[in-house]
Amino acid sequence: MTDDSKPDLHLLESVPVVSESGHPDDDGEDGGEALSAREIRFVDALAVGRSPSEAAREIGLSDRSGRRWRKKPEIIEAVRARLSENIATAKSILASGAAKAATGLVEMASGEKPAEAARIAACRSVVENATKMIDLAEIERQLSELQARLATQPNHQFRS
Repeated sequence: MTDDSKPDLHLLESVPVVSESGHPDDDGEDGGEALSAREIRFVDALAVGRSPSEAAREIGLSDRSGRRWRKKPEIIEAVRARLSENIATAKSILASGAAKAATGLVEMASGEKPAEAARIAACRSVVENATKMIDLAEIERQLSELQARLATQPNHQFRS
């Protein structure tokens, strides 16, 4: 039995790969039924880190129903999709801020602007994390390319 007072992080274990466009690398069709407005609110709460009990209380469900809902495949898939959207948004924000952060670092290094420790740390973090996101996107692209090549080889059984 899990501690239901903490976020349900097992839902994060297999968040799908997000393409450069910020969408999951599939056709976007899950074949499942559409979620109700209440289920969508539950998914949104889980995706921002609420525990199933907290998410259930927010939408007027019992804790038991919240625990049951979190195990539904369509809820799990919706949380994964929402997390992918959040990651894509973070990528965009970091990418758009990287040039400004790099400029800020150069201005402080050259003495054009005062070098404040908090600003240096923030600029450095933005640049480093944007670089990591770019590197990760390139690795994902290369992995997808390799998977496609392996899948086309005769007598090769590839499992993703």
